[in-house]
Amino acid sequence: MSNYYAVLGVHPAASAAEIKRAYRKLVQQLHPDVNPDPQAQELIKLVNEAYDVLGDEVKRREYDYRLENPYAPVYEPPPAPAHRDPRYRGTGGYRPPRAKGPTQYDLMATVLPYMKPIAIAGGLLFTLLVTDFFLPPARHIETLVKFRNEVYRRGWQDYLVTSTGRELRIEAADARRLSVNTQLVFTESAILGVLMDVQSVDGTIAVSNLGTLYGNFIFVPTLLIIGSVLWLLAVGSVEFRFNLGLVNLFVLIFTVILIFIS
Repeated sequence: MSNYYAVLGVHPAASAAEIKRAYRKLVQQLHPDVNPDPQAQELIKLVNEAYDVLGDEVKRREYDYRLENPYAPVYEPPPAPAHRDPRYRGTGGYRPPRAKGPTQYDLMATVLPYMKPIAIAGGLLFTLLVTDFFLPPARHIETLVKFRNEVYRRGWQDYLVTSTGRELRIEAADARRLSVNTQLVFTESAILGVLMDVQSVDGTIAVSNLGTLYGNFIFVPTLLIIGSVLWLLAVGSVEFRFNLGLVNLFVLIFTVILIFIS
């Protein structure tokens, strides 16, 4: 009796996923389009035979028993009793086995190559953000002309409106410290124009809690580069790289949104 584990090159305690990966690898190596050797055609038949047994849980259990007990008699189930009605022909007949669809592991492995451009894009975007942050910023002086209030989550949200029509959401404490006709300095990044700082001309009053990419969300670019580098260097399981890629995609999208709303 052939040792199917040796044919596939796996350990007898190998999992079903490991057996499947070994089978696919051998089929790719022995395929006639890749390997024209006539012996490869005979070997691929043996590989298919081995996977037909080891890839089926019931057949594998029976095979393992026979492998450990080569001299044990083979059990043959008794024939099904004949139906009392001679005209009975049964209800089923032969039913071909259902084709197994791709597993969750297969789907993740299929999507994984498409996540590499996402990691590369995250690294490039981080480089752009670092350059944008450290270049000399642009400063614009605008006059505060009025305040605007609106209901927000069962409360009031304050906005300041400048002479150029710019609106900026601020905290209630900042609204109480500012007054109409106050001149404000808006500091924006050189390339992307992301708002970095807002304060009065004399520097005595600064708008706190600035909800921009270079304000309260300054940690987002750090998460972006960490996720991108980890994905490109990761040598872990497919599940780990897939989940890391999803997180990386979310952080990348969130970063782009923050750039546009800043």
